[in-house]
Amino acid sequence: MMRPDWVLAWIGAAGIQLAAPAFAQGMQGFSLGQTFDEAAPTLQLRTLNEERLFRDSDFGQRVEAEIDAASRALEAENEELMEQLTTRELELTEARPDMAPADFRAEAEDFDREAEAIRRSQAEKRQRLSMYEDAEQRRFFQLAAPVLQQVLVTEGAQVLIDSRAVIIGVSGMDMTEPAITALNEEIGDGTPSPNPLRVP
Repeated sequence: MMRPDWVLAWIGAAGIQLAAPAFAQGMQGFSLGQTFDEAAPTLQLRTLNEERLFRDSDFGQRVEAEIDAASRALEAENEELMEQLTTRELELTEARPDMAPADFRAEAEDFDREAEAIRRSQAEKRQRLSMYEDAEQRRFFQLAAPVLQQVLVTEGAQVLIDSRAVIIGVSGMDMTEPAITALNEEIGDGTPSPNPLRVP
C-alpha cells in the first residue's frame, strides 16, 4: 500500500501540536532542583493503523471491489486477445509454404506490430488500475484528515502517530476502530469518484 506522509501534513495543517515542540516549550525557564505545585499537563498519544484504516473502511472496500472487478475483466480480455493472436499466428504458419518469402515477411512484420500494440495497450490498462488505486487512496486520506482530527479530540488526545512507529505501547492507545466508524459515517464509500475507473 501507498505510505503517504499524510499524518504530519494534516497534523500541521490542523494545528495539532507535536510532542517535541510542546516538550521544548515546557522546558523554558526550567532549572535543576526546581519544584512545582502542580504537575505539568501530559500530552495524550493515540496510534493509527493507516493501512487497516483504508482497507476496512467503506471507502477502501469500494475501491478494492472496483479494482478486483476491473482486474477480472482485464484478465478475460487478455485471454481473448491471446486466443486471437494464437489463431492468427497458426494461420500465418500454415500459409507460409504457399507464400512468397517477401510476402510472408511482410505478413509476419504486421503480426509482430499488432502483437506489440496489444501488449502495450494491455500494459497501459493495468497501469491505469494502479494509478486509480493510488489516486483514490490519496483522496481518502485528504477527506479523512478533518474526521481524524475530530476523533482525536473525542479521544481526549493531542498527538496521533502511525502504529508502526510504536516500539512499546499500552492497550487503549489505538484509535483505528473508532476512526473507521467515524469515516464511514462522514464520507461513506466516497462515491462518486471525480475520476471513475474505466478499464478495460
